[in-house]
Amino acid sequence: MREIISISGSHRTNHVLTQFYNCQEELLHDVNGQNEPEVFLSPVVDKISNTVSYSPRALLWDAKGGAGSLGSHEYESSHDYYFDPARKPDEATQEGVQVIQTHGRVPKSDYQKAIDSNGTLPKLDDTNTRYWSDYSKLVFESSNLNSLRDWYHNVEDPSLPDFQNLHQTYFSSYEVGYHVFKNDYSTDFFDEKLHPQLESCDGLQGINLLSEIDKGWGGFTSSLLLEMRDELPKTDILTWGFSEDDALSLGQPIRSTKTKFELICNKIRSTLSLVRDSNLFFPLYSDPQQSLWRSAGASNLLFDAVISTASNRLAENRSLFRQTVGMLTQGESRRNIVSELNVDSLDFSFYSRIPRIKTTGTKTYTRVAITRDPECIVDEPWMLKTYKWQPSDTIPSDYKQNTTYTASLAVTEKPRDVFKNWFGLVSRYFRYDSDREELKEELGTLASEYEEGWYDDDESGDDF
Repeated sequence: MREIISISGSHRTNHVLTQFYNCQEELLHDVNGQNEPEVFLSPVVDKISNTVSYSPRALLWDAKGGAGSLGSHEYESSHDYYFDPARKPDEATQEGVQVIQTHGRVPKSDYQKAIDSNGTLPKLDDTNTRYWSDYSKLVFESSNLNSLRDWYHNVEDPSLPDFQNLHQTYFSSYEVGYHVFKNDYSTDFFDEKLHPQLESCDGLQGINLLSEIDKGWGGFTSSLLLEMRDELPKTDILTWGFSEDDALSLGQPIRSTKTKFELICNKIRSTLSLVRDSNLFFPLYSDPQQSLWRSAGASNLLFDAVISTASNRLAENRSLFRQTVGMLTQGESRRNIVSELNVDSLDFSFYSRIPRIKTTGTKTYTRVAITRDPECIVDEPWMLKTYKWQPSDTIPSDYKQNTTYTASLAVTEKPRDVFKNWFGLVSRYFRYDSDREELKEELGTLASEYEEGWYDDDESGDDF
């Protein structure tokens, strides 16, 4: 089997994976399914009842309390006392056991209650899906879940965990995230969580890494990926980096606010680290005006289409991670940023929002289209075919009307705009940063990977 493990670092990307695995659960009910469920799901066979249950091949990172009502051992034989809804903390039945409640209990959602009781599932909306566990249909066990010990879920801004729940320090910088993983979790995560996942695979084909790159999570996953690349040097890793708008993409003064400037600083450092150690990097836009549930549903139009090709049952339609990487990079491993990310008329690329440098061209180096239309008769080397989308009931209705859509991916000159703009910002505003020259050198090198022809030597990209 050609298994794929997905690793998520941030509350936002946990929503994305939840929606994805919900769609995988939907496919389990299709007796004529054209996918191989074991690629993304780990099967457990019960020989007594002659049934098979599935759990996600996933590792989720979140702040403490970010899993909402989901208990670490809630659906396992070793019962998680804290999340037993029938008991209160002062009702411990074991002698000598004292239950200490450190933060308020999150009530189980009506959707999860309906799943547990086999009842009618309620309609989902922005108000009843604040936690990804509110609408998860597959069971995430303790082996799938990881939490930051000292950082608590921030209800007001789930992307910025709160240190010790003191409302003073937030998980907002690349440096903090990088050192939190390196100093506190690197050994335990690999030994206790990643290795068991790897051992459950017969033949790992690749890893998805999802994160928000403009917060502390960008540094956290950069550190994680650096360690993982040492551990798995030949494994294909696809990284999905989510970004909100910043001063540059909004056309505002760079130092218009401290927060927006910090977003750019985090984004620059995270991007350089993640691009360096990934086989493909997908820069996606996060709309802060959309709920995490709705945004995750939209993102899955792209995410599901791209990676579904690796689980096609039909060999002639199957494109493993290595093949997809090869189609998009054509052997140019340093040119690995997929800057065009479209699904029909929807544009998911953050890079589309970056101002254009006047001399940057419109060169497209490689293009891949992925169609979910079973009636498609186009037979071209750049066209991949995958099975019709079967969205879960948890996907917002706006995004599940068209199940035979086409996703378009391309490696273009656009990253040059991004890196030239960032080069100018680092030159102008990072005057006292110890890594200033290193950042400039790497940004300049990356910009040159996406250049076609001759350019004005005086162009600096720092007109903003």
